[in-house]
Amino acid sequence: MVVLIYLFRQSDNPDNAEIAAPGPVSADHQPAEETASTPTGFPAAELRSALTDVCLNAATDSVDKEWTQEEIQAQIDAFNKQKQTLSESLSASSSAEHLHFAALLEDDPASRLDLLDAAISRSPSDPFLVWGAVQICSEAIETTPCPLRDWERLLIAVDGQNSESWVRVAANRYAASDYDAALEAMRHASTAAESRAYWTEMIEMVERGFAAGSDFGFPERAEMAFGFAASELPRYGDYVRMCEERSAQSVDWAYACLAYGELVESQGKTEMGVSIARLIQKLALEGLGEVGKAAEVQQRIETRRQERLDSIKDYNPAIEKLIFSNPTLFSAYLAAIRSDGEEAARHRTRAEIERLLERQPGLACPAEIM
Repeated sequence: MVVLIYLFRQSDNPDNAEIAAPGPVSADHQPAEETASTPTGFPAAELRSALTDVCLNAATDSVDKEWTQEEIQAQIDAFNKQKQTLSESLSASSSAEHLHFAALLEDDPASRLDLLDAAISRSPSDPFLVWGAVQICSEAIETTPCPLRDWERLLIAVDGQNSESWVRVAANRYAASDYDAALEAMRHASTAAESRAYWTEMIEMVERGFAAGSDFGFPERAEMAFGFAASELPRYGDYVRMCEERSAQSVDWAYACLAYGELVESQGKTEMGVSIARLIQKLALEGLGEVGKAAEVQQRIETRRQERLDSIKDYNPAIEKLIFSNPTLFSAYLAAIRSDGEEAARHRTRAEIERLLERQPGLACPAEIM
């Protein structure tokens, strides 16, 4: 997984660099409790079967493989070739989603924007597509002409209740030194009804794209989808710089940034987004001279950082493989992220596996695997 994320990040924007059991008994002969969905949404029979397969396969996996520089370069070369082939295949599609993914795969900025324009002409009411186009156009605008203002207006029309659409518009206005318009957009971002960075939508689109244009098996597609999505995160640094600079100069800006940070911490679903939201709150409170409240936010930042460090000790690659093992479990995990966020989804998934193993200890992997 680390190598996959490295490959995707190498090929895209570097700014984003700122996770032997017995066979299963037939579900037809299981009690109702065993065939029902689990609290995470995982069908119990699917979870049981996948756990058995993962445990059997994990015994021969080289989980702790250390990659040499030559092996990494070979992976990069192979990936770039596959990426080009896939981009060419999807570029010829009539599907707006395929054109969207092809644009993300495309290295040439002008070709990338042409593909996005074609995709939007086919599906102008798709908020994820338009949101992605604005993200790309705002990055390319200094070197490659693109209809940024037109796409921003379309984005607000189809996704105007999303804080992440408004904060991107605010950052674009700020970059253009249009500070009044940037503040107005930031106020909309701080009072929006929801906060959605389209993380799971990106993962799902990429997996479907690989399914349509490659011969990768599902576990490979799922892993690559996560790696790709990690390389296409919003440019959070723009938001941090904007709020840091303006909050130090303007009470209005500080309150708008503070409210935005509180909203995303409450409603955001990604670890990165929530972490950035806490940082923005801290910067805004410092701008307001609220030293005590800024210290409280800093404590939340430190607490969560320590929790992440502690979680590394309990990292279990078998659980990751379980999530990527089949479409049902993969979709259930993404649904859990959409419902409760990344952190809660991981905790719930682990808890559900432990609950299953308590009921059926014979399914447990050998100690060196689990």
